This record gives sequence, structure tokens and C-alpha cells, in this order.
Amino acid sequence: LKNLVLVLALTAATCVADDDLKASADRGKALFLQSCMACHQPTGLGVPGAFPPFDGSEYIQGDPRRLVALVIKGYTGPITVKGIQFPGAVPLIAVDTQFPQFYKDNKNLADVLNYVRTAWSNKADKAITPDFVQKVRDEFKDRTAPWNAEDLAKTFPAK
Repeated sequence: LKNLVLVLALTAATCVADDDLKASADRGKALFLQSCMACHQPTGLGVPGAFPPFDGSEYIQGDPRRLVALVIKGYTGPITVKGIQFPGAVPLIAVDTQFPQFYKDNKNLADVLNYVRTAWSNKADKAITPDFVQKVRDEFKDRTAPWNAEDLAKTFPAK
């Protein structure tokens, strides 16, 4: 009987974690449609030559710490996504300066990131939490410049 209770408790905990990711992503979809869709498109495929795709992107599906840092601080310069180089003529402006709904709102930022990490062909299985967003904010609070390819590679080396 103890083993059955343990199995049920573990199953329930897994379902709650999955529901938390799904609920967060569901909330994030509305934020994506308001803030990200114009450039990255409802399909997540971006605009060729201008805005990189979110669907299948190694930045979206990769290291969540890198993703949060990238979105918080912004990006400037050329970037290669899914083997395609984007010239960086339009920089990624840090969300805290361009989108007030994300300025110091860790829950909204976690929700929109969970949406893009689970939408289309992306299959994240672990939620980015508001606490995790805050930890990354704290870690990079002294960084004043947007990221570039060289800084990202040094700070977040390929595994």
C-alpha cells in the first residue's frame, strides 16, 4: 500500500508540473500575440532575412538561462539560427526597455518564454519559472550592453 501511495504521489507531482508548464504557456500565448508576433510571425517562422524563427531555434530550445539572459539584455549584430545567418540589422531590443508588460514582471516573461518553448515543433518539458527569471536577472544585473555572438559563446559555451 505504501508503494501504491508513493507511485500515485509521484504521478500527481508530474501531472502538476506538466499542468504548470501548460498553464504558463497558455498564458504566454496572448503575450506572444501582443508583443512578438509581428516580427516572429504566428507560425514562429520569423521573417526571412530580417527576424529569425522561434520554431526549431537552438536559442529557444537550448539553454533556458541563455534564453532568459538574451531576452532580458537584448542582442546586437549578426546571428545564426538554424544554420541561417541573419544580418542583425534590426537588433533585439531588451524586453525591459521595449515591452512594459515584461519590465520586471518575471511571471509574464516566464509565460511568454514557456509558450515559445512549447509552440510549433518546440518541445520543452520543463517550465521556466518566475524565480528562475529573477535569478538570471540578478546574475546579469551589471551587464549594460546587449549580447553579441562572441559574448554569448563565451558566457554560454556549447555543451
